Amino acid sequence: MKLKEKVRKGSKVKRLYDKPQTPYARVLASPHVSRKVKTQLRATYQQLDLVDLKQQIDHLLDQLWDDANRS
Repeated sequence: MKLKEKVRKGSKVKRLYDKPQTPYARVLASPHVSRKVKTQLRATYQQLDLVDLKQQIDHLLDQLWDDANRS
């Protein structure tokens, strides 16, 4: 959750949070990012295969653990 603002009432501080979003969703919702960049991000996101990424991460982690245990 991202902190939106802090409101002080006397000695107490109330924190107001924005709704939970992924970094990808925050970039798409941002008015500071150009349409061209958002279009490129959408295209890249649609090409991602989450199962394949997870398998690659697991494989790399296994390699790291193997290297760490050899030392």
